[in-house]
Parts: sequence; structure tokens; C-alpha cells
Amino acid sequence: MSSPQLPKVNTLLLSIPEPHVLLITINRPKNFNSLNPEANWEMHRVVDWAEAEDSIWCIIITGQGDKAYCAGFDLVTGHHQRAENKAKNSVGGESPSSGFGGISNRNQARKPVISAVNGYSLGGGTEMCLASDIVVATQRSKFGLPEVKQGLTAASGGLARIVRSLPYQVAAELVLTGRFFDAQEAYSYGLVNKVIPNDANVVEAALEYARTITKNSPDAVMLTKQGLLLALERDSVTKATKEWLDSDEATVWRNGENLTIGLRAFATKQKPQYQNPAPIIKKHGSKL
Repeated sequence: MSSPQLPKVNTLLLSIPEPHVLLITINRPKNFNSLNPEANWEMHRVVDWAEAEDSIWCIIITGQGDKAYCAGFDLVTGHHQRAENKAKNSVGGESPSSGFGGISNRNQARKPVISAVNGYSLGGGTEMCLASDIVVATQRSKFGLPEVKQGLTAASGGLARIVRSLPYQVAAELVLTGRFFDAQEAYSYGLVNKVIPNDANVVEAALEYARTITKNSPDAVMLTKQGLLLALERDSVTKATKEWLDSDEATVWRNGENLTIGLRAFATKQKPQYQNPAPIIKKHGSKL
């Protein structure tokens, strides 16, 4: 099976370490892998590509080196960018609609995202982790939403996500003080799935999850993620379930070959050999 042609990028490293798994490495170690506007938009475009690429079933995001996963937005570059925008009487340019790193405010993402945190994950970095499906972190990793310390606020989806993940008073303390918290504390809150020793390979730990996920039917995995997100975002559980099972994605799953493959494998006590999912054709005719 040949790997897909990866997008061309300047601030990221892209690879396919396992079949159906895209590894995105933020490659700005001298800047603690903070994202400047170029890197932010590259992340958006790469995740867009992965969402539409049928051969990609799972995404892992990490940072180059052992100092940081992502230390948030590059405030020095952002300050100059904002000054230039004001001079031009324009705004924007820093973040795409999908939020920080192309995932923190992405609506109805299909592919599971695993964050492999290897150091500082601050501001937008923590917002990316909050939007991930699974988070693995080394013991020395530090998290935090310290935006208020710089006169900012976590406006890329992080506030809404953290207050839905944690008790209100815990979330309020973290975001109003802006303090850092370590991987073990994040684990105690359920924000991190697994804490590993500092000398362990965090990408390999993430790949263990990815291998397990990609053994399953990609149609079922992506539809299951959609069901989770709809339940999180809608005000009614029953309405969210109906919307989910009435969706284009559910129709493709029901009619897809992978459902037949899975049931046949179960009946014959064989290992299923799942294939790339069929493309989602939305009602207006465009392919996802």
C-alpha cells in the first residue's frame, strides 16, 4: 500500500510512521514550538488535508525536541503582526476558523487526534490538547492557560472545552490564575490519558494508541467520534443522537463495505481487514 503524497510545509515535519497514521511534528524548537501565523495556518491546511484524505485514519501531533509540545502563540511575531494589521486598518490573519493549530475550535472533526506532549504545552498548546481525543505526556510536561498574565484570553475554544471537562471551580482557578500545572495534575483531572517517564518515547506511546485505533473500522471510529462531539455540543442527548444517526456520515457507514467486513470477520472468527472508508458526499455534493 503506497503512502499518500504529503502536503508541502515549512514549519512542520510530516510523516506516515504507521499505515493510516499521520504524524505532525511542530518544527520550531528554538521557539519552544510556539506557532507564528505561518505555522498556525500550515497546521490548519495540513489537518484539512488529513480530514479529506481517505487513507489517513488517525493523526498524532507532537513538538520537535524534548522541551515543548507547543508553547502557544508566538507573542513576539503576533505583536508585530497585530501592529501591521492596525497600520493597514485590517484585522485577523493570526488564526484560521478551525482555531489554534488547526484543531482547537474545529467543528465536527472526523479523524481521531492524539497529542504527544513532550514538555511545555501552554496557551494554545493546552487548547490543542483540550481538543484532542487522547493525550499522552511525559512526567516533566507542563500545561496551562496563562493568557490573562499577558492581557489576553484563551479565545480559541479552550475556555469552553475546559469548563465542560472539569468542575467549574477547578476550571475557573486554572484560567483565572493562569498557573501552570504538571502532567500528573492534568492526569488527575482526566485531561491526560497516560503519563510516561521522561526518558520514554512519547511518540511511540501515542503510536500504541494509534495502532489500536487503526485496527478498528475507520467508518465506525469516525462516526463514533462524531457522535461524541455532537453529544458534547448539543443541548439535548436524544436530539444529538437523532442528528448523529440521520447524518450523511451514518448513511455512508451503514452502506459501507467495512460494516460487512467487520460482521463477516466476527461470524467467521477471522481478523477483519478494513479498507479506506468511502468518501462522505454532503447533500450539496462536495466530498469531505
